[in-house]
Amino acid sequence: MLNLLALLVARSTPLTLKQIRHELGDHYPLNDSAARASFERDKAELRKLGIPVDLVTLGGAEAGEGAYSIDRRSFELSDLGLTPVERDALQMALATVRLGAEAGDEALWKMGGERLLAGRVTSINLQMSDELLESLAEGVTQSRTMTFSYHGERREVDPYGLLARGGHWYLIGFDHLRQAQRVFRVDRIEGEIVAGKKNTFTRPEGFDPRTAVPTEKEMLALGGEAPRRAIVRVDSTLANRVVEELGEGAIVQRRDDGSIDFSIPCANIDVFRTWVLAMVDRAEVLEPLDVRQHVVQWLEDLVRLG
Repeated sequence: MLNLLALLVARSTPLTLKQIRHELGDHYPLNDSAARASFERDKAELRKLGIPVDLVTLGGAEAGEGAYSIDRRSFELSDLGLTPVERDALQMALATVRLGAEAGDEALWKMGGERLLAGRVTSINLQMSDELLESLAEGVTQSRTMTFSYHGERREVDPYGLLARGGHWYLIGFDHLRQAQRVFRVDRIEGEIVAGKKNTFTRPEGFDPRTAVPTEKEMLALGGEAPRRAIVRVDSTLANRVVEELGEGAIVQRRDDGSIDFSIPCANIDVFRTWVLAMVDRAEVLEPLDVRQHVVQWLEDLVRLG
């Protein structure tokens, strides 16, 4: 269903079912009747989600045949035309009024926003959907030193702030074990969190969690090796979204079939591999050879383990 959505959104002209089956390969059965039934189910599910699938009747040599299209403007949230100051104010309102509300989360992600909690805030309802997050939020807002287990080590942390980025919550604070500021991914905290007394530490002047946690683009370039880049070919269904994410400067070559070759930082091979595989079969690592072999070997190992 998602493959069908990506295909129809990316194409400027309507596609017949025959063309859709050709584009999506083995996504639909070879039998015509079974393929039609499967396609109708996908189309119905998309419409249930509020995504209109438009049908037009073709003329000329294909007279009478139906073709399908999706206009992304009919279901995507349009640009609100906010200034940076207005966007920041709205994001802050969403974060402080209902921090755990699903409706607020959805609107915030659509605006390209992040969730931020740092320092004392005026809050109407500081709900969060997880007890772990509630404990950490209390530590941040009340300046309580938190003790927990992380990667098998007992850590004592002065929590400066919480930030949601890229689908994960991060805790930023002063780590007494390392005697330095550190970032902890909340879902990797193990077991119970023990909170200390109120007002046991002072947050650094000018602290900003948004600069403490690398973005995904920055994480691709952060690694133990010297700076490296890989050439990745992304097919036409996702290529434009990668351009939006990484910018025109990442383009190496635009190809006739609509696919684009990108130059992508790969110093952090784990983050790079995750970024590539998130596109499933819509992206291929072309070079350098050792990076391509690493991705291929990792996939083969998964197959054997499965």
